Amino acid sequence: MAFTLYSLLQAALLCVNAIAVLHEERFLKNIGWGTDQGIGGFGEEPGIKSQLMNLIRSVRTVMR
Repeated sequence: MAFTLYSLLQAALLCVNAIAVLHEERFLKNIGWGTDQGIGGFGEEPGIKSQLMNLIRSVRTVMR
C-alpha cells in the first residue's frame, strides 16, 4: 500500500473524528478527565492534561 496524500488526509480525518466522539460525561469523567479536574491557580502554566482537555473541547466544538 502506497503512502499517499489521500491516505494521510484520511488518517487525519479519522483521528479528528475519534476525538470528536469522546463524550465527556460518559467516558472522560470515568478516567478522571472531567471538566472540574483541570482547574489550576492564577498565573500557573497549564499542565499537559488540561491542554489536552482544551484541545478535545475545541475539536468537539468545531466538529458540531
